[in-house]
Amino acid sequence: MKAPISWLKEYVDINVDINTLCEKMVAIGLEIEEVCYLGENVTNTVVGQILSIEQHPNADKLVVCKVDVKTKEIQIVTNSKTVKVGDKVPVALDGANLATGQHIVAGQLRGVHSDGMFCGPEELGITKDYYPNGDVDGVLVLKDTAVVGQDVRKEVGIDDYVIDVAVTSNRPDCNSVYGIAREIAVALGKKVKPLDVSYSEVDGNIQDYVSVEVTAPDLCPAYFMQAVKDVKIADSPLWMTSRLAKIGLHGISNMVDVTNYVLMEVGQPMHAFDESDLHDKTIIVRRAEEGETIIPLDGKEYRLSKDNLVIADKTRPVGLAGIMGGANSGIKPETELVVFEAAKFAHDNIRHSSRNLGLRSDSSARFEKGVDVYSVQLGLDRALCLVEKLGCGTIVKGRIAKVSEKTFVDTITFEYSRIKQLLGIEIDKRTVKKILNNLNVSVSYKGKEITCVVPGYRTDLQRYCDIIEEIIRVYGYDNISGTMLENSHITYGGKNKKDLFVDNCHNILTGMRYNQCIFYPFGGKGLYDKLTLKGFDMSKNIKLLNPLGEELSVMHTTMCADMLQCASLNHKRKNLDVKLYEYGAIYLAKALPLVELPDEKKGFCLFASGQNVDFDSFKCDVLTLLDAFDKKVHLERSKEEFLHPGISANVYVDGKYCGFFGKVHPTIAKNFGLAVDGYVAQLDFDTLYSLKNDAFKYQTFAKYPPVDRDFALVMNEEVLAQDVLDEIKKVCPLCEYAFLFDVYRHESLGQNNKSLAITVRFRDNTKTLTDTEIENQVSVCLKALKDKFGAVLRT
Repeated sequence: MKAPISWLKEYVDINVDINTLCEKMVAIGLEIEEVCYLGENVTNTVVGQILSIEQHPNADKLVVCKVDVKTKEIQIVTNSKTVKVGDKVPVALDGANLATGQHIVAGQLRGVHSDGMFCGPEELGITKDYYPNGDVDGVLVLKDTAVVGQDVRKEVGIDDYVIDVAVTSNRPDCNSVYGIAREIAVALGKKVKPLDVSYSEVDGNIQDYVSVEVTAPDLCPAYFMQAVKDVKIADSPLWMTSRLAKIGLHGISNMVDVTNYVLMEVGQPMHAFDESDLHDKTIIVRRAEEGETIIPLDGKEYRLSKDNLVIADKTRPVGLAGIMGGANSGIKPETELVVFEAAKFAHDNIRHSSRNLGLRSDSSARFEKGVDVYSVQLGLDRALCLVEKLGCGTIVKGRIAKVSEKTFVDTITFEYSRIKQLLGIEIDKRTVKKILNNLNVSVSYKGKEITCVVPGYRTDLQRYCDIIEEIIRVYGYDNISGTMLENSHITYGGKNKKDLFVDNCHNILTGMRYNQCIFYPFGGKGLYDKLTLKGFDMSKNIKLLNPLGEELSVMHTTMCADMLQCASLNHKRKNLDVKLYEYGAIYLAKALPLVELPDEKKGFCLFASGQNVDFDSFKCDVLTLLDAFDKKVHLERSKEEFLHPGISANVYVDGKYCGFFGKVHPTIAKNFGLAVDGYVAQLDFDTLYSLKNDAFKYQTFAKYPPVDRDFALVMNEEVLAQDVLDEIKKVCPLCEYAFLFDVYRHESLGQNNKSLAITVRFRDNTKTLTDTEIENQVSVCLKALKDKFGAVLRT
């Protein structure tokens, strides 16, 4: 809602600058969207008076004017033939900026110096709505009362600010200039001046001019009409048109401008009918007939349905209720008798009709937010007052009122102690009464209770908490101090142990240069089919009832699909050195269709690719993360379809399956478009966390040196390297660790054989090992490997 400061000052004494005013308005809960200074683009332009006019010595079409601008006498060269000696005109001085974007600089025109330029309405950014002759094509001649030397912005009415207030849906009373003035009065602690609604009537009978029938009271709970005769259609005065122009409306004629003025000033949409266009002098407020048509004031034809509400006479619609009047009943220059309409229409019906027809107006915007019966009568009274003030008609005595809804009046009584209970602070009764009285809420105290009578335009105040909210927004939220709730105690927030452990895992992964990804927890068949060799079985996936699309239609049962899709996107953009991880969840249904919530299993999904990434380095990353759980990890060959069958492993802790990792299968890598080899892992965090060792174990640093032995062992291709390493640790009590560092395959080793190069470290924490003890350990190890796997030393 836009409101010029000059208009607001008619109702409230504003004695603060614009910035302070906006701060105080925001402090009481109003949102200021924009503050616009109308004269922002016009600078260094003053009122000047022409002292003399002489012909330019070097140009027939130019004249040289001597101009008084109060501080000095200047010279202006112009091509205007309409100005004369004694005229007062706008003068743009050296360095001036104009609304057209021009920048004025003093200079020579055909050999004669000019100190500036005379201005027309266009250069000042005004029209005839702002100033007499504001539509002239040429230099604007100002009124004789203009003060020489004064900033021209004051003279033409653009030395004014317009504030744009965002009106929330629960405050339709602020959707008007007067409504904002009431709020400003509250913010400044002042009284708002009452709106002038006085007018005189002449004897007559309204029924002689029009009759009204409302057949849809559910859509029109209040409808008022009053007639004005002896109408004289003319232009509206500048004080009215300039106010309308500042908020974006152009002057049309006095009767039409009155309805627009009331719309903006009071927030009540109105319509003026030419009585001669109403067949049988009848107004019927009814639902439209299916397929009925109307041509509103915008000149377009609209086909209506029974859901639309129309204002009709005996034969046809003459207006779309709450949206726009019909072109067949509008005000014309020859109009002699006008019937004013002021009504309340159901806001939801207006909203639906406006949207369905694709027709919006300032009136529909207000009706959509809600109009109260109080404002309906106030708006009609104000319109009649303006008619009399403008002298454009005689008001006929008598008013038609079709009302099925009473004016909103609410009395709210509650215990005064509730204010402290809700706000946590004590506010004395005198302050509370002053605040509420400034809001036009009458207050009385009786015992422990406070009784508030709400004004008719504040339909949002219906409960005691609404009253308390009004008190604190005016009293000031900054005055609320932190206090404990009754019977409460201090609690210490923070993350639980599990969340802290998740944070630790994040730190471990980011420490290894992994970047976190966040994906949707759902996918589609097209994505999952890339993850399999034979087509993905979707029967175990939970389907969404209202998916965003086919490819986001089922809940994830694996985290790898999204991760590989993300890796593919990086590879396509030539980012091949990638380390990614996600902390997410998979959703496993106990039965389908769902009869209970599925199991939501949290987990980590890792991906790595690049020049320095291979299976061993990726395995090291996975084991580093698993070390955080402080449990012994057992690895077995994985049978996951999307992993390479010989370069992958399942993870077990205490015999429980906890995930997998390995190289992406070449076919799957091709499906996703991976440009280089990639490695992926998925770990079940919930299972791992449940097995986590919470007890800390400490041991002293080794005092005695270790002994390393390297073995090249030949064995059958089917023997798993992990099984060999586990066997070494099992049979050698002095084995500190065993590590595979090479795999060799050659026909010289025999058919289906391979050679594993393994480093074994021996250490005794109580003494230095002797050669004999080391050889005994080696012998035990080699014998056990030969007996179990047929492994022999390569020669």
